[in-house]
Amino acid sequence: MNKYGYRRERFSFFFIILASLALAESAAAQSQVFAYPKDGQTQEQQAKDKEECGQWAVQQSGFDPSRAAAQPQGGYSAPSGSGIVGGGARGAALGAVGGAIGGDAGKGAAIGAATGALFGGIKRRERQHEEQQWEQQQQQQLAQQQAQGTEAYQRAFVTCMKARNYEIQ
Repeated sequence: MNKYGYRRERFSFFFIILASLALAESAAAQSQVFAYPKDGQTQEQQAKDKEECGQWAVQQSGFDPSRAAAQPQGGYSAPSGSGIVGGGARGAALGAVGGAIGGDAGKGAAIGAATGALFGGIKRRERQHEEQQWEQQQQQQLAQQQAQGTEAYQRAFVTCMKARNYEIQ
């Protein structure tokens, strides 16, 4: 906990959520292209052209803005068997062996358990930090992929609409 009583993990989680929402809003705003008919196309023809150009843009860009991923695939996997309990058990076993050699297995086990638990707790913290970094990297990659996909989609859509004689803004 920091001096304000908030845990760093909560801050990171909320930061990722806010960044994702901002990205989604930005992508939605950028994906709006305004097309005005130059040849007096009817409303029905405009709707048909927009739908067909949207489908063509998806084929050309490989990106469908209506199906853009909101979360990264997969998950972070930490090594198993570590942490406070695992570290304490391993420490106790090693301490008991060391204590038996020194003449007091019980005392050695207690010292080993405490030391193992301490190092297990440190490892758990390190894993949590690694997981947060991994999540942030995944969010950044997702944002970059969505931005690139949106840009490619828009270029294809605009090209199609211009070919059908629309003015684009």
